[in-house]
Amino acid sequence: MKLAVLGATGGTGRHVVDDALARGHLITALVRSELERRDGLTAVRGDPHQVADLRCALAGADAVISTLGPHGLGKTTLVADCARATVAAMRDLGVRRLVIVGVGALFRQGLAPRLLRATFLRNIVADSAEMERVVTASSLDWTIARAPRLTHAASTSYAAEDDRVPARVVAAASLGRAALARFLIDEVERHEHVRRIVGLAGS
Repeated sequence: MKLAVLGATGGTGRHVVDDALARGHLITALVRSELERRDGLTAVRGDPHQVADLRCALAGADAVISTLGPHGLGKTTLVADCARATVAAMRDLGVRRLVIVGVGALFRQGLAPRLLRATFLRNIVADSAEMERVVTASSLDWTIARAPRLTHAASTSYAAEDDRVPARVVAAASLGRAALARFLIDEVERHEHVRRIVGLAGS
């Protein structure tokens, strides 16, 4: 497939590029900075807030994967603003498949998520909630992957369940970026969670 990747220079995005290229997919990455030249990878310079830039990167794509996220805990609208632009560009181009990363703290299971939503993660949660509103209101074939705290663990194993944190996972508080990337590529290949919000955890 031809995949467009947003956030390709970030921690998760780099794993997405590596995994997708290893599986033989072609990647177009919208980036603001330089990206290492690799076979099967095309870098398009641009801003993911701008619909015109997104049209250049997303043209001809079979699916779009977005791993965009804020760099800190301060007030932000980055994820929601970029989602609006992405949905608009995809609609203009007729590209339908979107797999996008959200935050697991939006699930209301357990005491810790409630505390995190109200304190440390309140800005990130608000931004991600608005992103989900934008995406789910669209006519796209979307999948939202709600991820817990991300780590640099080498394991690519994950558990996934629709609309909840995976019940069979005891230690659901973290997930390796490599495992998240594997889920994102698996999903664009398999279409198992179309128009669903998916809870992820390490397994």
